Amino acid sequence: MVELFRKNITYKSSENKFASAQQPIYFLCKVKSRIKLSSFLIASICIASICLLTLSFATAEEKSRALYEENFKLYRQLESNSEKAKRSDTWDLVGSTFYKLYSQDPEWKNAPLCLFVASRVYEKKSLRFKTPQDSEKALQYSREFLKKYPKDSLADDSWLRVGRILERRGKKKEAVTAYQRIVYGMEDSDTYEIAKKRLARLTGTKTSKKAEPAAQKKTPPKTYPKGYAVIKKIRHWSTDDYTRVVIETDKEVKYTSKMLRPDPKLKTPPRLYVDLEKTVFSDAVSIEPITKGLLKKISFASNRPGVSRVVLYIKDLEGHKVFALPKSRQNPSFRLVMDIKGAGAQPEKIFAKDAPSYDKQGSSLKSRVPEGEIASLKQALGLKVRTIVIDPGHGGHDPGAVGPSGLREKDVNLKIAKRLRERLIEEGKSFGIENVYLTRSTDRFIPLEERTAIAKKRKADIFISIHCNGARRKKAHGIETYILGFTDDQTSLQLAARENATTTKGLNELGSTLKQYILSAKKEESQQVAGYVQKSIIKNLSVKYKYVNNKGVKKAPFVVLIGADVPSLLVETSFITNPREEKRLKSEAYIERIVDGIILGIKKYSMQTQKVS
Repeated sequence: MVELFRKNITYKSSENKFASAQQPIYFLCKVKSRIKLSSFLIASICIASICLLTLSFATAEEKSRALYEENFKLYRQLESNSEKAKRSDTWDLVGSTFYKLYSQDPEWKNAPLCLFVASRVYEKKSLRFKTPQDSEKALQYSREFLKKYPKDSLADDSWLRVGRILERRGKKKEAVTAYQRIVYGMEDSDTYEIAKKRLARLTGTKTSKKAEPAAQKKTPPKTYPKGYAVIKKIRHWSTDDYTRVVIETDKEVKYTSKMLRPDPKLKTPPRLYVDLEKTVFSDAVSIEPITKGLLKKISFASNRPGVSRVVLYIKDLEGHKVFALPKSRQNPSFRLVMDIKGAGAQPEKIFAKDAPSYDKQGSSLKSRVPEGEIASLKQALGLKVRTIVIDPGHGGHDPGAVGPSGLREKDVNLKIAKRLRERLIEEGKSFGIENVYLTRSTDRFIPLEERTAIAKKRKADIFISIHCNGARRKKAHGIETYILGFTDDQTSLQLAARENATTTKGLNELGSTLKQYILSAKKEESQQVAGYVQKSIIKNLSVKYKYVNNKGVKKAPFVVLIGADVPSLLVETSFITNPREEKRLKSEAYIERIVDGIILGIKKYSMQTQKVS
């Protein structure tokens, strides 16, 4: 094998037309001559040499793509293989190759990612081997990225890296400037909370939470009428064609809602209002400014004694839904959710010539397009998978299920989600993925209805919620994937009740709400992508691990999937309450195989979509 490797080098050197591939092989030979290589590493180099030989006959673009893919494989091995990670020269080879790929053609679609990963490799190398020159290179590449691609989705991560490196060097003022770029210009980024905390630590800014106790001592608590519910918050999230408003009260209330038509004489737009009985507004209630979306404004006032009204003034209306979410163990507030869809929200409107009609009451949409063909038609319209939102379940004061040794579900979920995002950013562009977001990137609690709103705000094409399963029986084991739907299966209902932090009775109270959303949910697409993901995870894990139980794709009423209106799934990666599977969930290799499976499933779905279009 080594002799073949040497012959290949000689042959390449003798032909000018192979000159473009000569330099990487020469570099590998140089490395080989300096150090004593293991047989495994020699074999790897030989394989890489043969790959480079085949590149000689390909076009420049094909060469770049092949080298890009090979380098990413080596990079992933570097991250997961402790033996390779011990070698400084291997880190340098990967980093320099990524930078070379970028510098050869900065306009290439994968160039931004190559430059970003190059800076990341050198940052990790500098931390591992304590090499200041690599830290400087990571800083230089990050700044180069921000100068060349300031609007790329990885710009916030690059600013965070710049801040980290400067902070480690003791350059606090420059680090503050880097973090401020995220905090005061990238509020929607998943690095916002991290940058905010680092900025607060460096500047010594006091949070409002520390000031609250003193203010409460001076001002006596306000008293409210006995038996009345207090409206504590009104929150909203918006995109250009979707808005979700959530009203929080301290106890359950009765409510009525009504849509008012626009009135040309009074020059008023369409208005949706809710009246909440036996309620009062807290003095702390305020509305964040509305900067974009479907709403002109939100107003609230006491409509009449004992009744509070919240009104949404709407610019553009296609449809709306109003539903309540009961109080739960993890969220002590009763929540009233108001969802608004704009006219541009539904791609099916492109079939206007087919004249969809309404029934006599005008309540249900009828289409001439067969329901089973909707998914294919959307694919044919070019609605590809470009943006993915990953939701690490639980967080903050909600730990989720806890394993026999104390491993917490919220921590595992976040670890899997972060790794999945990293890998999708690295590999996703090859099959159309442009943006990948997390609903949370730190250990914090986010209400279920907000997670769905984040997916809508990010204009997700796929929404994936990551969880670990739990059961009273320690022997329960396996992997299963869920989509939104009805079920009579008590095990699925109990799981949904646990994930919703409510009771099965609470699920029954959501019945009418679920009917509204399940009828309009992307059932077929969700079933399809869930099937791909489930099958790929099982296949990936079965190669290395025994007793991998395929529990299949199921339906259940998960609140976190309500209203996403895109292919949505909830993956129960393993039973954290099973000692064997808990031990596996602690393993980097096991998590990597789960992530591999999810990516492969998404890739299959995405490639199929592109094939149809």
